[in-house]
Amino acid sequence: MKKVFRFIATVIVVTIVVIGLNLLIEGVPLLGTPDVANVSSVIVEHSDYPDDIKKHTDDTKIELAVAMLGYLNYSPLKGLSDDVPIIKITYIMDDNTEIVVKANDKTVWWNGKAYAITDENTFVKMCTAVFYLQKN
Repeated sequence: MKKVFRFIATVIVVTIVVIGLNLLIEGVPLLGTPDVANVSSVIVEHSDYPDDIKKHTDDTKIELAVAMLGYLNYSPLKGLSDDVPIIKITYIMDDNTEIVVKANDKTVWWNGKAYAITDENTFVKMCTAVFYLQKN
């Protein structure tokens, strides 16, 4: 019986270590992201295009805006930058509540808190390419 408990304890410890290392390397995903089915529209703002605020109600752009949140995994051990946000996406839900995410190349602001982005530069580049460099 001791061997079974040791084996189970070893499996649990190894699992915890692997999950912990994965979160440190890949980053922690944002919690509480909106479900695509509950988003009625998105508003995208870019500091490089201040006169071009985009409001999208089509399903494809909404899906892309929600999928972009996948690039915002954050590192709990990285330092934060003092820069200002470049991209702001407002998700307008079916019940007219709003969920707002802001980000620059190194920092994401989510639920009023700032976090250091694990994969720097990707979110801003992807949002710029999807929402501002393509013909809508």
